[in-house]
Amino acid sequence: NSKDQGVCARACLQVEECTHWSFGLQDGDTRCFLRKSDAGREFSEGFASAAKACAPAGIPDAWLALSTVNSDAMRACDNGRGKQCPDMARAMTTWRFAISALKRATDGVLDANTLMYVTQIESDTAAFTYQMSEENFPVVVNNNRQVFDALAGWLEGHPKGTIDLSDPSLPLPLRGSLCGPSSCYE
Repeated sequence: NSKDQGVCARACLQVEECTHWSFGLQDGDTRCFLRKSDAGREFSEGFASAAKACAPAGIPDAWLALSTVNSDAMRACDNGRGKQCPDMARAMTTWRFAISALKRATDGVLDANTLMYVTQIESDTAAFTYQMSEENFPVVVNNNRQVFDALAGWLEGHPKGTIDLSDPSLPLPLRGSLCGPSSCYE
C-alpha cells in the first residue's frame, strides 16, 4: 500500500472505474482504498477521502509514456537481463506502465495499422510477464522499443509534464527507477 495520499489519488486517476479514493492508517499501516462511488461514505478518524478529480496535477500521457521508456533505468534493459538490468519482472512492469500510458495518449487517434502494433506489444508484454525467460526478454524489449521509437516524434509533439522530483506521488519511472514488481507507485 502507499505511504502518501498523493499516490492514492494518482492511482485512482489511473483506474477507469475509480470515482473516489480514501487514504489513512488502518491496523498500523497506511492504506489506500479505490472506490467505484461515494455510497456508504462515513467519517473515519485518520482518513482522507476525495473524488477522483482531487489529485495532484495530472501527467500528460504522451509525455509519461515517452519519459518512462527513455529513462536511464529502461535504456539499461535494452540489451537484456544483466548487471545493469537485473530484474526482468520490474522491467516488464515498467514496460506495461509505459504501454498503458501510450494507449491512453493514442486512444481514438491512431490508424488501425499502427494500433495493431501497439496492441501487439501490449499483448506480448503481458504474455511474457506470465512466463518470463531470459531468452525472450530482449526480443520483447526490442519490439516494444521499435514501436515507441516509431511513435516518438508524434509523442514529442504533445504537451510536456512539469514535475517536482521530490513529489512522492510520482510514479517510480519519473523518479529514475523501474517500477516495483507489481506497481509503479511502490
